[in-house]
Amino acid sequence: MKDGSGRSTKPPFLGALVWLLPAATLYWVLAGTGVGNGDILRYSAYFAGCVVLPGVLLLRAFAPGRRTWPEDVGTGIVVGLSYELLGWALFTAAGTQQWLVVWPAAVLVVFAAVPRLRRCWRAQDAPRLPLAWGATLALLLSATLLLYYGGTVSASPVPKYGGDYYQDMLWHLSIVHELGRSVPPEIPQVAGETMQYHWFADAHLASAAQIAGIDPRIVLFRLWFAPIIIGLVLAVAALARQVSGAWWTAPLAVALTTIVQRLAIWKFVGGLGASPLVFLSPSQSFGTTISVGAAALLIGALYRGAPRRSWVIVLLVVCVSAGSKPTAVPLLLGGTGLAALFLLVRNRRIPWPTVGVGVALVGVTVASMLTVAGSTAGTPLRLFGALRAFPGYTALTGDTAVPAPGGWIVEGLRDDQQTLTWAIAILVSVVVSRAVWVVAFLGLAQRRTRTDPAQWWLVGTLIAAMLGFLVVDHPGFGQFYFLGSALPFAAVAAGYTIHGAVTGRRRPARRVIIAGGLLAGAALALAIKAFGNIDARPVSPAEITRAVTEPMLWLAATLAVGLVGWFVLRAVRPQVRGLGLALLMCVAVGLALPSRPWLEWRNAADALTGEAPQIPVPAVPLFTTDEIQAALWLERNAGGYDVVVTNTACLSRPRRPACDARGYLVSGVGGHRTLMEGWAYTQQSLANQGGTNVNYRQLPSPWPDRVELTTKALTAPTPDLLETLRRDYGVRWVFADKRAGTVAERTLDRLADRRYTRGQIIIYKLRD
Repeated sequence: MKDGSGRSTKPPFLGALVWLLPAATLYWVLAGTGVGNGDILRYSAYFAGCVVLPGVLLLRAFAPGRRTWPEDVGTGIVVGLSYELLGWALFTAAGTQQWLVVWPAAVLVVFAAVPRLRRCWRAQDAPRLPLAWGATLALLLSATLLLYYGGTVSASPVPKYGGDYYQDMLWHLSIVHELGRSVPPEIPQVAGETMQYHWFADAHLASAAQIAGIDPRIVLFRLWFAPIIIGLVLAVAALARQVSGAWWTAPLAVALTTIVQRLAIWKFVGGLGASPLVFLSPSQSFGTTISVGAAALLIGALYRGAPRRSWVIVLLVVCVSAGSKPTAVPLLLGGTGLAALFLLVRNRRIPWPTVGVGVALVGVTVASMLTVAGSTAGTPLRLFGALRAFPGYTALTGDTAVPAPGGWIVEGLRDDQQTLTWAIAILVSVVVSRAVWVVAFLGLAQRRTRTDPAQWWLVGTLIAAMLGFLVVDHPGFGQFYFLGSALPFAAVAAGYTIHGAVTGRRRPARRVIIAGGLLAGAALALAIKAFGNIDARPVSPAEITRAVTEPMLWLAATLAVGLVGWFVLRAVRPQVRGLGLALLMCVAVGLALPSRPWLEWRNAADALTGEAPQIPVPAVPLFTTDEIQAALWLERNAGGYDVVVTNTACLSRPRRPACDARGYLVSGVGGHRTLMEGWAYTQQSLANQGGTNVNYRQLPSPWPDRVELTTKALTAPTPDLLETLRRDYGVRWVFADKRAGTVAERTLDRLADRRYTRGQIIIYKLRD
């Protein structure tokens, strides 16, 4: 029902009840991955009381607005995470990490004690939205939790027994341990060297483990992802309704961001671009969530009348965004720059507030690149480097060399006609797979949205993302993260564009246009997938080119037929004039809808049914049970600041004859600094890629002196050598893995105290 003002008069408790579904789903997905009820309760209490509640209170105090409580929670999570990181830095630098809970508690005490701030405990002038808004968002949030936790999360075992562990997660685990010790952090694998990496996401995990009192391994491998998913979903919903003013654009934007994220038309090319949520990349998920919240706050302060004091929160969140992912601030800068250009042309005067924000973003970007936004070493500006990641590149170009610095275009793209055809087809397929991006740009041709600087701001983020994807050539294809980071902004802009196209029409007409267009686009995608692909996997260059171009020809032909039919309809029925753009937008968005096959949903649910999945240990595992258990023993028994000398820098040698320098057994599972362990992801190693046609993972260590000391300590130790390690590097332990190489066991037994033996692992403690 509605009252005279048009607002919903549904009982408030009905709107709250729908959120029981994602709450139940949250418990089910966490329990389904083997997390105990005690850890679920503690982590939920920590996140609600130390992140969400302080964030919501600060948001309402500094940036009040007409938001519902779920929207307050979404943006409040972003503010709370940013505020938490400030406290983490202060308390950790002071060596009082154990008292970190005081930082969020202080906010609660102040807002409870100061009379003028008590009003922030309840939403002010919150809009009453239809029940369908809350119901659809709750359903989408539940589906997102199910899909992500039933996929990668459930298949990633917590380090306890032997098996294959994704090395990046162990590397992040080493950083989480390190961020519980020092600010700025040292490189856990190279004790004493300052880390250059965008480690803010790991700082949040370290804070969570410290405050909640939960094993960092459980936090990283199980718990952290769920609240970040919740934050992104609700922040996207808040941004979408803030920009468009229409409630239904929120669930549409959320669906396009999380549920629909890759196009399944091209069987051979497959899903194109990174997701905004990546469990195996905490920095991507954390950074995307922070940047969406930053966008909502920026747009609110610049174009939606937020009070001046909101700039305090804006600056804090933008700074945290800069340290979360190198792709984040360039998107914010691109949006601000295009909006400033639009306002300059429209008003014929300099838009100083927007220009000021742009200057501040440039300063934040430079500062972050010099301090925390690491992993950019060895990343030149080179056109089309991303093409090396697509099927067919090597077969068509013959280029097998590791890319080295130099050159303005990727080496394999020269004058070969077939190669150029393939490259153009790939790039066009990337654009088509981002159909919502196309709709966002169409909004600039539409009268209702092209006059709003917020739409130009959103489109500016997409331009920046595409430029980053095309001109950045990262050694590990990190440029794909630009696409994933920009997807929420494209989804919001697409929803706003569709809203502008149907505004002013009667409700039945709006529903027919939107539903009909989305269904038509989905049907078109399914038809092209079924009939427009070659069945056999292509091998020859000609087959590869055909596999990429054939679905595109089907798409072009279908759209041409539709365009002719549309002109005929307009000639016969003049009253349908003006509907073409709206239908085209909906069809374009519909192209992305059938991207999740039912089997994927069913597998996600099956993965969470019953007990936690048991990952079989291969015959030659990456790490044996003895190695994992020894590292866990070291974590429990060594001092927090003790340094370990170990021969586990390389991944399992029986599986990889060459040294793959991504071994993080002691620094990751063991949680301790090492003299020298896996160096692959250090700035120093990334900067050297390609010089000798060797990938950064197989390059020799940039610290050969440490490698030599490590080798001697394990194979030919002397009293003077061990004393040098203890005095100059703070080494207190020797982790000797006979599976990784020769160990002078008898000599070490004379010079150090054997403290642990299991299988092929021996742990020694150096004598004082």
